[in-house]
Amino acid sequence: MPNKKFAHWFLHFQQQTLTLNERRLVVLVGDNYWASTLLKSLDGINCCGAKHSRSTWLIYGDSQHIKANVAKQCFRDKLGSESDFVVFNDAELSIDAFAALSGTLVAGGVFFLLVNDLSLAKQQLFYQRFFSLLANFSEHVLIEQGIEQGIEKTQLLLPEIGPINRQDSLNSTKTSLAYGCKTQEQLNAVTAVIKVLKGKRNKPLVLTADRGRGKSSALAIACGQLLKDATKVYPLQLVITAADFGSLTIFFNQLAANLPDGELQQGKFIAKYGSVEFIAIDQLLKGKVSASLLLVDEAAAIPIYLLEQLLPRYSRLVFSSTIHGYEGAGRGFTLKFQDTLTAKFPQWLNLHMHQPIRWRADDPLERLVFDACLLNAELPNISADVQQIKPSQLLFKHFSAAELAANEQLLKQVFAVLVTAHYQTKPSDVQMLLDNQHVRLLCLLSKQPLAPQVVAVALLINEGKFNYNNIAAKDISAVNQSKRRLKNHFAPQSLLTQCGFEDAFNYHYLRVMRIAVHPQLQQQGIGSYFLNKITDFSTLQGADFLASSFGATKRLLSFWLQREFQLTRIGFRKDKASGEQSALVFKALSQTGQSALTDINAEFYRSFDYLLTDEYKYLAAELVALIQHHYPPSLLSTLSTRDKGNVEAFSQGHRQYSSCVFSLHLWLKHQLASYSTQQDENLLVLVSRIMQKHNISDVCRDYGFTGKKALEQHLKSTIKAQLST
Repeated sequence: MPNKKFAHWFLHFQQQTLTLNERRLVVLVGDNYWASTLLKSLDGINCCGAKHSRSTWLIYGDSQHIKANVAKQCFRDKLGSESDFVVFNDAELSIDAFAALSGTLVAGGVFFLLVNDLSLAKQQLFYQRFFSLLANFSEHVLIEQGIEQGIEKTQLLLPEIGPINRQDSLNSTKTSLAYGCKTQEQLNAVTAVIKVLKGKRNKPLVLTADRGRGKSSALAIACGQLLKDATKVYPLQLVITAADFGSLTIFFNQLAANLPDGELQQGKFIAKYGSVEFIAIDQLLKGKVSASLLLVDEAAAIPIYLLEQLLPRYSRLVFSSTIHGYEGAGRGFTLKFQDTLTAKFPQWLNLHMHQPIRWRADDPLERLVFDACLLNAELPNISADVQQIKPSQLLFKHFSAAELAANEQLLKQVFAVLVTAHYQTKPSDVQMLLDNQHVRLLCLLSKQPLAPQVVAVALLINEGKFNYNNIAAKDISAVNQSKRRLKNHFAPQSLLTQCGFEDAFNYHYLRVMRIAVHPQLQQQGIGSYFLNKITDFSTLQGADFLASSFGATKRLLSFWLQREFQLTRIGFRKDKASGEQSALVFKALSQTGQSALTDINAEFYRSFDYLLTDEYKYLAAELVALIQHHYPPSLLSTLSTRDKGNVEAFSQGHRQYSSCVFSLHLWLKHQLASYSTQQDENLLVLVSRIMQKHNISDVCRDYGFTGKKALEQHLKSTIKAQLST
């Protein structure tokens, strides 16, 4: 009986959702068996694998009664697809997966969130806030399993469905636009894509939007129109790439609908005088692929350094991407890649789509997700008086998670500043801020009495022996043997497994996970002042080390090394999001820490020379020069009289390169260590050729030399100039 009652109630609930062209959330609070019986009562449900359903159900989280069809680690693969219903059955309530899967729902869709014990969920500050926000929405409902003395009640209490008191149904907003576009913004996007092919070369288009704005459909409509205009004399070869072919389902279906005479094959659509073909980005970069126009869909999910490699290869490019953090590289696409575009193609066009197509504006599910995950946190504008302030006039404050949860305005400001500076921000970062007991939030604030503004933010995490005295020796041994990873122990695990530091877990670390200064106040010394305050705070906490790990660029690594941090490791692989190799730096805060760090830093440099010809062979020469500049003086080999003679003889053209190269190598290390590496960029050619052993053709290509003779002359003249200073 309760199941029939629920099915009847849900029929009216969903009909209202469809009429209003929106998506809604239904929270089912109870055990999985109870929830599964309610879901199975709905006509056409596919939650147990039945194939008769005409609706698309995505089920995340497996249980005995409800079988998943979305693997836990693969929820991002569903981005770009569409669903009618989502069942979210995850005991850990992964907010990253929640946010991503909510974006697949079309208008009329319902998201079922299954919660076994609401009281347990509400013990977390993040979910206290989530359910508090949920209570503000009349459209979303919470249904609880009634239990009385251990027996389930037969009476199911269902919320009343009120009458529709708005006129904003889908039919009332229909307009007639060219190409069958649903909104003026979509039409603008289609027109812009077409212009990339038909207009001037080297003017890339970047098309961004939140989910559900019809971005992928706009690409398909534009490609369809271009293929219609193609002729036998001017056929078109259009290419589209993406992180995953499965995310292009909407694109190819829309293309087939626009051109019914074409033929849709696996990964390719063929029209009379042209085609659109999916080619993976690694294949595009391996060889020369001819393309009249190259489209990159969900570009934020592709590593930045791969996107950058496309720029010199193709003159007509469209980059399309959803911009929120749970889409992959997320903010990195907005912050980092678009800076690269500006430097190389100042006339590139940026177009953002605001108006939703898959659901109505002000959709209740989108509003809830945006509010809960702070995806709409806006960066506050810094007032004029604060912009003139000196760093020493700012207030340094440590906020507890409870203080943050109790102050929504502060939480939004903090998160907005963090998002502007970091390219891998995720919805779960809000969760971490509020619920990870080992995380410390530090801020710099203006001292305005009524409304202090957040100027800078840092997230630190306690790692190592602090509050972890219960770590078993067998767990550390398992880490050392690469059999397991311990959560919240990045720094000591890296030292143990990557640097061979056996005593790593005997020290207390505070690691800077994120540090950001408001963009309006950067380059004013605030970052350095903030880091000094963080160092003082960490010392008072009894930490042995202050640590940080980040994508190694010259600017960023220089910032940390200039503030008495020391290198312990450079990663061997490029980060998928940033395209940079990671740097791990430490600053000793205790006497025992200093002794250990001197040894660890020396070990890093002891192997660095050897790795430069292998694992670090393609590390940027400017990074190599910067790292060599901080070479411990005690480790530098003394230049013998013969070494000095070899260097002088080579610079005068009296000796061959190969007979002098070892002496040149030793001499160059002294040169880089002796003064700022920024003073002479000509030294970078020497770094590439002498230290990293790049072959002659590669060095000539990278630095624009005509051949071996010109390169060798440059080496000689640069060394001669250095010897004369």
